[in-house]
Amino acid sequence: MGRRIQFRRGPEATRLQTVLGNGEPGFSTDTKQLYVGDGETLGGVPVLMSKFIEVAAPSVAACGARHLFQAVTTLQLPDEAQNGTTLSVMLSPHAGATQELPARVLAPVSKTISDDEGNADTEYHMTISGIERIFIFIDGGWQIWR
Repeated sequence: MGRRIQFRRGPEATRLQTVLGNGEPGFSTDTKQLYVGDGETLGGVPVLMSKFIEVAAPSVAACGARHLFQAVTTLQLPDEAQNGTTLSVMLSPHAGATQELPARVLAPVSKTISDDEGNADTEYHMTISGIERIFIFIDGGWQIWR
């Protein structure tokens, strides 16, 4: 029989107050997100997950996670993250989004989401299903890679 390996795990609030050891895995039971410690960063560094978090009601995005809009609703980007942190968002073809009623990714309060052309806005609208968009936290703000 194999050995059991345990991860540090618990609620998001506890993770954000904990420094995981270098290489130590941690799991947020609230967001279902995996993190790996570097011995310095509170909460550890998010690991990009392969499974989508389904978004069917207004939600806050989890760093390192993949989010799938299942309905026309909103996803709030976190106010702070470690520089270089990413998360992704995709729209399900069954969500029902249109140009007039898009699924929306919201910038943190008093901040914007910028793109590679220098445009910035407080919202990013999703109306085309099946295209995964990557958001990256750089220099205190969120940028989108298209």
